[in-house]
Amino acid sequence: MTNRICSYYHRTAILPVEIEVNTYLTEPITEENFQETLLRRTYDLMKTLENKKRKAADNIQKSQEKQKKRHDNQLPDKPVEFKIGDKVLLHCTKAKKQWSGKFDPKWNRPFYIEEILRNRAYKLRLNNKILTKAIHRD
Repeated sequence: MTNRICSYYHRTAILPVEIEVNTYLTEPITEENFQETLLRRTYDLMKTLENKKRKAADNIQKSQEKQKKRHDNQLPDKPVEFKIGDKVLLHCTKAKKQWSGKFDPKWNRPFYIEEILRNRAYKLRLNNKILTKAIHRD
């Protein structure tokens, strides 16, 4: 019985995995060498699989190192420290959570730092009015 693909395209069908790794036997099998051929083929496939797994692990490690380096390059070298009297803008976090204000400004008017609290928190002043809530820098 001939394969439909073989008769239509004039070649035998192969699995996509067989492009990289031959999964079919390349030598004829007889009853005498069946066990030996099967064991040899199993060993060859296991050896190939070990090499492919090692190569994949190396590629994953290289990729992760490259991603870490790219991420680390985007981080600022030293965090910015503000002093009393510095002019700062306040980021509007509400804009992230709603779509209706898509074109609204994402930064509120310039404020002045009135007081420096612990853990990078600040009291802000607008003109002569001090905000009641402390603002955290991050």
